[in-house]
Amino acid sequence: MNSGLYAALSGNLAAMRRLDVISNNLANANTAGFKGDRLQFESVLASSKSQSQAAAGPNDSPVFSSEIFFTDYSPGPLKQTGNTLDVALDGDGFFVVNTPQGRAYTRQGNFRMDSAGRLVTSEGYEVQGGGPITINGGRVDIDARGAILVDGTPAGTLDIVDFQKPYALQKLGEGLFIPANPQETPVNVTTTTVQQGTLEGSNVNVVAEMVRMIETTRYFESCQKVVRSYDDITGKAANDLGRV
Repeated sequence: MNSGLYAALSGNLAAMRRLDVISNNLANANTAGFKGDRLQFESVLASSKSQSQAAAGPNDSPVFSSEIFFTDYSPGPLKQTGNTLDVALDGDGFFVVNTPQGRAYTRQGNFRMDSAGRLVTSEGYEVQGGGPITINGGRVDIDARGAILVDGTPAGTLDIVDFQKPYALQKLGEGLFIPANPQETPVNVTTTTVQQGTLEGSNVNVVAEMVRMIETTRYFESCQKVVRSYDDITGKAANDLGRV
């Protein structure tokens, strides 16, 4: 395949993948605790030729894009909601929840009570505090350490943990993360404070994402024009050869 056409097609595929990531970020711009993703590309030689060989014959070494995918774990803005069971972390760390697949970790603090009075996430996963936390009573107070008092009686303390940085975590969806290495053990956090009646917003910058979308769309269109040009050239060559 012609190296120019190969590069244009690779650019189209890269732009499509980047648009998928940007679209997902924008769709979650108002999701509590959401961490935006980034997809970057670097051009590399597709062949294993040495640099000297590549320099001598660049057209024989088509270029393709190598993906670099990562999640932005920077904190989102804290917004007061006034809801008793809304909590946010001011600092590093994650809440611990129990899922059918095991323990998972989240920054999404829009908790609620299920029918049994247990504190759960919006999706129904048990929030952990040395085990499930049951709330039986009226007034619920959560202090800066995550200790929960129900009508003045201790009901548990939110588990808040963190991982070694840079984070090597995988997204499960629904605002949940798990370690990429199942053997990695989280550590308890003591410096992060809990704010009741507050939620951490998404860290997605909508304006920046819209700019990235426009840039990526234009790049996709440019690559598409190149592909069409090669198609026109190929078709014309075939017709001219047919006449000969």
